[in-house]
Amino acid sequence: MIPAIQSLELSATDRLGIQNDAYALSRAGLLSISQFLSMAYAYTNENDASVWADLASNLRDVDVLLFNQPIYGAFQGFAQDLFRPAATRSGWDPRPGEGHMDALLRSTVLSQAGSYGDTEVLSQAKDRFLRYLEEPESLHPDLRGVAFSLAGHAGDRTTYDQLWEVQKGTTLQEEKIRLLMALTRFQQPELLTETLERAISSDVRSQDTITVIGGVAANLHGRDLAWKFLKDNWTEFDRRYGGGGFGLMRLVSICGHFTDEENLADVEAFFQEHPVAAAERTIRQSLERVRLNIKWLERNGPELAKWFGE
Repeated sequence: MIPAIQSLELSATDRLGIQNDAYALSRAGLLSISQFLSMAYAYTNENDASVWADLASNLRDVDVLLFNQPIYGAFQGFAQDLFRPAATRSGWDPRPGEGHMDALLRSTVLSQAGSYGDTEVLSQAKDRFLRYLEEPESLHPDLRGVAFSLAGHAGDRTTYDQLWEVQKGTTLQEEKIRLLMALTRFQQPELLTETLERAISSDVRSQDTITVIGGVAANLHGRDLAWKFLKDNWTEFDRRYGGGGFGLMRLVSICGHFTDEENLADVEAFFQEHPVAAAERTIRQSLERVRLNIKWLERNGPELAKWFGE
């Protein structure tokens, strides 16, 4: 099977389905996670945007589960090695005659390689962002979200302030959202805390607040910060979004990415004290997801430690 994946002998539909089924089986405990990762590594020659997008999503699930584990650095190195060849092949510059799927492929593999820490991709993202500040037309619209986000991922206070200034100055809502999401990608706790605080201030439109908080929560370096911020400001969030709709449901779902018993108990205790009838189902689903995450680590942690150790 692996040689047929590596050689692209199988159709893109089959290649997509194989890795997706393998990951589903590994989540269910019917296939070892090391077998799934071995299969995933066979996709280094992959050239289909849909296959890469689906594989990236599955690996991102593993990334969330392994964060704070001793083998997390090894997993990041594995992911860098997987995405780097595709990122190198795609490059940053669109080629004549390319279509929508080529643009999607480029943005996917560059985003993934950079977010896993590929230094060359991150350096290119920074350079292109700085050039954009001087010449906005120099950065293709299809790549702005990637360049902004990766500039934030590896950025410092200067980058942070630059992103805020550009965000304030843009009138296009799509561009504003790209920039706001980039501001959720920093790794420094103080910058992420500032982003959370600004999210409920006049700096951010009320309808974009949940998107920003969700972005910080999706950032593994901001996961705990976003949950604490939600708890500390619960009265305000309940005032804004407690009347109904999906707002509060989206907010409470941020607690579903935890992977330990301590946070599970904290989430349970908080919502027992602050029941949310409109989001009761979402809370139950989030708690169940955390329980499954804990079980997954218990089942797969020792195997992965051995696999990456080898």
